[in-house]
Amino acid sequence: MKTVLIISHCEDYHVEKVLHLLKQKKANYFFLTLDEFPKNYSLSQSINNNSASATLENTLTKQKIKLSEIGAVWLRKSANFSYLSNDMEESTNTFANNETEHALFSALYTLDCFWMSHPKFLRAAMWKGEQLKRATEFGFNIPDTLISNNPCEIRAFYMRHSKIVFKVMSDPIIYNDADQSLGVATTLVDSDMLENAESLRLIPNQFQAYIEKAYELRVTIIGNEVFTAKIDSQAHPETKIDCRNLNVRVPMSIYELPKKIEAACLKLIKSYSLNYSALDFIVTPKGEYVFLENNPCGQFHYIEENVPELKIIESLTNTLLGACI
Repeated sequence: MKTVLIISHCEDYHVEKVLHLLKQKKANYFFLTLDEFPKNYSLSQSINNNSASATLENTLTKQKIKLSEIGAVWLRKSANFSYLSNDMEESTNTFANNETEHALFSALYTLDCFWMSHPKFLRAAMWKGEQLKRATEFGFNIPDTLISNNPCEIRAFYMRHSKIVFKVMSDPIIYNDADQSLGVATTLVDSDMLENAESLRLIPNQFQAYIEKAYELRVTIIGNEVFTAKIDSQAHPETKIDCRNLNVRVPMSIYELPKKIEAACLKLIKSYSLNYSALDFIVTPKGEYVFLENNPCGQFHYIEENVPELKIIESLTNTLLGACI
């Protein structure tokens, strides 16, 4: 049996759950922690006219693997690289990061195996504006959306809809000077926020018409399996706008998607050549399904914690192992 390569950072609790199952099944795996690479790893790639090969070794555990032994890759989360030297100048560190990324993915891109999911497909699927346009092509309703740094257009959009939200398009976590993480929540916009034209001009931001919610859905797709959780975000004032408030326990339950919506979800994900993704929906008080976004590396552990009947971790593990046989 071939080996599962897992790529993430060393504190990824999603990986911890999968590793627990892999150990139970006595499966072969190699965990590459990007926040310790290349500091605690040795990478060698050899290419000539007749052959190509690569090896990866954890210099602390001495675990070593040939890339030809890998049957499946779970590309879970990115992280900042680390080095044996901690006192590089900023320009040198930038150069080191670029060279390290190039070296690592020059080797990984040679792998002809199962990916969950391949970096070129992950990157193609990450752009929020493109996601929304594509979703309409698969029959989904979406919120009216504006991505802009034009103050006049943003204000006009607000006047047209009277109730709009601001939503982050990239990672909603930012770090302050003390290296503390701060979450940027989906925010209801009021007229005072639109007065400062310089602030609106600073960067293009995403604004959407506010959609009234009965509840929300998290649709997790692994291969051809669909796992849907109902999120009763309207049960608490703190989660009415953004259900990702971890300080509030939001009621969740298993949910059966209409077959037409489920089929459209699968077609959308397959159009990106993804083997994993997590989609977010609003269901309105009138029972309409509104697509919000596609998360190619979206979180799933919090869903299974609240809805244990959804065996997402088991399915993901079995999918990776099935590719290694």
